[in-house]
Amino acid sequence: MFRLRDATRRRIGVAGFFVLGAAPALVIGVWCAARHAPNQAQTAATELGRRLGLNVTVGDLQYPRPGVVRYHRVEAADPETGRSLFRCRRLEIAEGRRRDARGQWRDTRTVTLLQPELQASALEPIGRRLRSAMDGSTGSLDVDVRWSAAELTLRADSESQTFCDVAGTLETLPGGVQMQMDFHLAGAKSPEPSRIRIVRNRQVSPPASGFELYTGGGPLPCSVLGLALAELKTLGPRCQFSGGVWANEMAGGWQGEVTGRLLDLDVGRLVSDYFPYRLTGVGEAAIQTARFRGGRLEAGRITVSAGPGAIDRSLIRAVVDRLGLVSEGTLSEQTQASYQQLAFSATLDAQGLRISGRCAGAEPGVVLCNHQGKLLSEPVRQPSPTAALARALAPQNVVQVPVVRQTDWLLRHLPVPDATTPPEAESAEPRAQVRRSDEWRR
Repeated sequence: MFRLRDATRRRIGVAGFFVLGAAPALVIGVWCAARHAPNQAQTAATELGRRLGLNVTVGDLQYPRPGVVRYHRVEAADPETGRSLFRCRRLEIAEGRRRDARGQWRDTRTVTLLQPELQASALEPIGRRLRSAMDGSTGSLDVDVRWSAAELTLRADSESQTFCDVAGTLETLPGGVQMQMDFHLAGAKSPEPSRIRIVRNRQVSPPASGFELYTGGGPLPCSVLGLALAELKTLGPRCQFSGGVWANEMAGGWQGEVTGRLLDLDVGRLVSDYFPYRLTGVGEAAIQTARFRGGRLEAGRITVSAGPGAIDRSLIRAVVDRLGLVSEGTLSEQTQASYQQLAFSATLDAQGLRISGRCAGAEPGVVLCNHQGKLLSEPVRQPSPTAALARALAPQNVVQVPVVRQTDWLLRHLPVPDATTPPEAESAEPRAQVRRSDEWRR
C-alpha cells in the first residue's frame, strides 16, 4: 500500500465532493429553475400551437412526476379569426410505452382532460388534422394516443350538448391506422356507449378510409350528428337517431348502409324545405335498410308513422296523378286538409317505388286518414317509376322530365335504373327520304 501526500489527498477530496455532491446539486438546481421559469408556460403554448396549427395559450405549467406534464387553463383559437375553438381547465399528458398487436414496443401518450369545451366550428380543423395523421401526409404515426374526459361540452351557437365518460384511442394497427371514441350522452339512458370508429386501410391500393357510427342502443340528437352531415339538420330540432351507419371509401365515392330509427321526426320539413308544398306533422321512421353509393341511394326500406297534421290538397292530387295512390272522395276547394294519421311502408330501388298503407285502426292499405275516414290508399299498380316520385314533388311545369332546382337534391339521392331500349324502338329502323331538286320548285 502506498502513502499519498497531504496535498494529493486534499485534491482528491475536493474533486469527489464536486463530482458526487456539488455537480448533481447544480444540475438539479438548473433543471428546477428551467422548469419553473416565468416563460415556461408560454414556450409550451407556442410548441402546442405549432403542432396543432392554432393559437394556444396556457395559464400555468406543472411537472407533477417524471414523464407527466400538466397544463392549466388551456385555450386554442383560430389563427385567422381569433375565435376560440377549445378550452380546458386542465390538460395532462403522460408519456409511456406498451406492446402493440405485433409484440413491438411503441411510445404512447395518455391525455386526460378536465372540463373541456369544444366549439362546433373546431370539428372541421380537427377532422383535417386527424385525416392528415391517419393517411400519413404529416409523417408516420409513431406514437399511439389515448384520451379521456369525465365530461365534454360541445357548443354550437347558443346551444350546447354534454357528453360523459368520453374515451378515445388513435393507434397503429398491422394493416393501417384506427381512431375510436366511446361516449355517453349526458342524461340519457343507454345500455352501451355510443361509438365512432374511423379506419385507414393501407392493405388496399390505393389506401382507403372507412367509418362506423353506433349509438349504443340509445338515441343521439340529429342536431349534433348534423354537424358532420348537414342533411340531418332538416329532420327537425328534436329529431333523434338510434341505430348504426357504416361507410367505406370507394373509387366512385362513399359506399355504405344506414339502419335504425328516427324519433320525433318532422316529416313536413322533408317536403317543405325542398318543394313548394306544405306538410305538417311529427312522427317516427324505422329504417330497415338504406344502402347508398357515391351520395345516391341505391335501395331502401322504411316505415313512417306521423300525425296529426295538415297537408296541401295540391300534394294529394300530385301523388294521385304521378304515383297512382287512390284518393277517397272528391277533394274540396280548400287549400289544406287535416289528417289524423299518416302511416306507410316504402321500398325504393332501381326497379321503382312500392308503397303499402299502414294506418292503425283502418282497413288494410290506407296511407292517410282523418276522423271521417281514409283520404289516400296505396296504389293498385306497383311499382311506380323512380322518376314519378320526383314528378309528384316537383311543381307543375311544361318539361317532361322535371330537372329543375326543386328536384335537384332529390334526383341526386334517388336510385336510377340502367338505360334500356323500348321493344318497339328496337324493331323500328331509321328511314330518310331524299327529294329531287325539281320537287322543291312545286
